[in-house]
Amino acid sequence: MDTVRACRKALGFAALAAAVTLSSATVAQDVRHRAQNEAKVAGRTIAYTAEVGEIAVSSPDRPEDANVGYMSYVARGAADRPVLFAFNGGPGASASFLHMGALGPVRARVPQDPDAPLPAEAEVGANSDMLLDVVDLVLLDPPGTGFSAIDAGADMDWYRSVDGDADAVAQAVLAWLRANGRLEAPIYVLGESYGTIRATAMIEALHKRAPEVRLAGVLLIGQALNMIETSQRPDNVVTYPVALPTLAAIACYHGRIGECDPVASAEAASAFGPEYLAALYRGRALDSETRQAVAGRLADLTGIAEDRWLEWDLKLSKERFRVELLRGEGVVLGRYDARYTAPRAPDAGLVVGPDAFSPVSGLYGAAMVAELTDRGVPGAKDYRVIARTEGEWVYGSGDSPFNDWPFMAIAEQAMERDPHFRLFIGTGLYDLTTTVGAADYLIAQSDAGRERIVDHVYRAGHVAYSDDESWQQMIGDIRAFIEGDTAQ
Repeated sequence: MDTVRACRKALGFAALAAAVTLSSATVAQDVRHRAQNEAKVAGRTIAYTAEVGEIAVSSPDRPEDANVGYMSYVARGAADRPVLFAFNGGPGASASFLHMGALGPVRARVPQDPDAPLPAEAEVGANSDMLLDVVDLVLLDPPGTGFSAIDAGADMDWYRSVDGDADAVAQAVLAWLRANGRLEAPIYVLGESYGTIRATAMIEALHKRAPEVRLAGVLLIGQALNMIETSQRPDNVVTYPVALPTLAAIACYHGRIGECDPVASAEAASAFGPEYLAALYRGRALDSETRQAVAGRLADLTGIAEDRWLEWDLKLSKERFRVELLRGEGVVLGRYDARYTAPRAPDAGLVVGPDAFSPVSGLYGAAMVAELTDRGVPGAKDYRVIARTEGEWVYGSGDSPFNDWPFMAIAEQAMERDPHFRLFIGTGLYDLTTTVGAADYLIAQSDAGRERIVDHVYRAGHVAYSDDESWQQMIGDIRAFIEGDTAQ
């Protein structure tokens, strides 16, 4: 806490003694805390207003039965600036991770060596790259997370669905824009993990509710739009070549394939993808000579023996890979960042938990609560970093075997409506959840013009900004994406 307080003193936050409340009858927006501050960003000092509050939202038949939390950072005297709305995923995650790891006025730094012991709390310092030089920031906590809430009589089935969740957050975005006089500003929506699905579904929700609002672009960090490849259905042979670049990069990182570079290893695996897919497609009809050759190449790429590949019929899931790569060392790879490892229990099956990266994520959550407490935000200790709700999440695909999750199609429709709309995709090289191959495959299968999609790979995991170098690269890429808006 001493580090946090020292940082707060340096930043000069003027904490309010009591919460300021706007009239809910006019904007349905309650402000818990507001403060004036300054930040040094990109070599200049920017004065801004920081605000923490909640915005009422409604399900179709029940007015104001929930709210969405927000933390905004708005530069003073620049009402025509773009606005970036950002959130994490889950479902059920607050924006703590993006807020404290990448975008907020202070940033929590975690140990950079994945093998290093983790501290009791993260080191927190001023974030001199918080993007306030190019965009105002609003971090959002979906209903039930952070300070937000869902009423006892709310339509939980609606809020636990892709469409309902996206519409609720879209309502909050529009309410914030109206309350702050920013309806004419170009806006960007950034989602991480499941938040990439929310962000994409919000394209349609925003268009239906306020077609006059200009959505300039959507940013997807750890994209999960092509759920079939991400979830890796066992009998879908496409999923194995799609995952292979990530397996190769991780094998290289852990020294299982000799002298190599992880990026080059991923590229080599991607180049082998068509031949690998052709072999899987032939199935039992594949001749033994070709089968042996493919298994040998897979062994070269992943560091896992050829005979194991033959034993598994040339199919190795991401989950099995987590267990098998370092089996001899008695550890399991992290799912969200495979640079991290955890001891493997003797009776562990293919699905092993908790994830080796989870303690790192926990540092961000704890830092968020400490930051709110230090600012003097009322109820800081009640802030919910993760909120679990009962019941299944409804993705909207139905139960037909012919249904799909056509989330990318929504972005493509936005591109057809607006010639300036663009898509940003950022993926961690060592992410075994939303892999680089899945992102490549999504783009390859899209009808969207390639010039409208910006694609970046970071040498980190699912939470790419946990790596300082990747974070700096990502922030630079996001800044360039916003500055590259040709419609401004």
